[in-house]
Amino acid sequence: MAHSFNRSIVLITFLLLWITLPKVVIASESDEVSDLPLEFRLAFMTGHVKAGLELYRLGELDMAAPHLLHPVSETHKLERIGLEKFGFNSAPFIKVSEALESKKAASDIEPLLQQSDANLNYVSQQVGGNTSEIINFLLDTIIDEYSIGVTGDKITDLGEYQDAYGFQVVVQSQAATLPDQKRDLLGSALADLESLWLNGPLPVQNPTSVDDMVAAVQAIAQRLGTQNPN
Repeated sequence: MAHSFNRSIVLITFLLLWITLPKVVIASESDEVSDLPLEFRLAFMTGHVKAGLELYRLGELDMAAPHLLHPVSETHKLERIGLEKFGFNSAPFIKVSEALESKKAASDIEPLLQQSDANLNYVSQQVGGNTSEIINFLLDTIIDEYSIGVTGDKITDLGEYQDAYGFQVVVQSQAATLPDQKRDLLGSALADLESLWLNGPLPVQNPTSVDDMVAAVQAIAQRLGTQNPN
């Protein structure tokens, strides 16, 4: 009887650890992001949103949902600290989340998706920051996320693979604000980077290797004149 009771205690303890561990990991990641400069936090959040909006428009509502939680969920609230005074508005993102739960098609809420996207673009303009440094931060983050998302020749974490795609989209939009000469210098390297997601944020059988992704990122960093991402 005692032996059976002890086994039950061990099992319950294990289950509690299994349930709570993901929350601890998420909280740790959120704390780490909250330590970033405001413009980096905004770029990070925007990358998730870009991935989510694209997946929503592609009809992949279940895939889109976790990416679109960053502007509204309690888990990611540390990312948003200080953004309200620069015009961040959570209302359209809450409505998008409600539309996701209701399984509404993206075509039915396209103005709302555009409003959400436009709000982040507006906040980015208000926050400002050094564009080259923001791009370099995003390049670093792409490598970090993609290296988790892809192992060998397989996608092993689809969410991270899609996050990396979203950060690439933000790199493109940030680069569009650079002076003409520098933007032109980056043109082909940016196009090469975008092409490495073979079907946008959707999963593929044979994703681009991590080595090829690193090489593409480093090509941009070199032309930008910033430190090579790790």
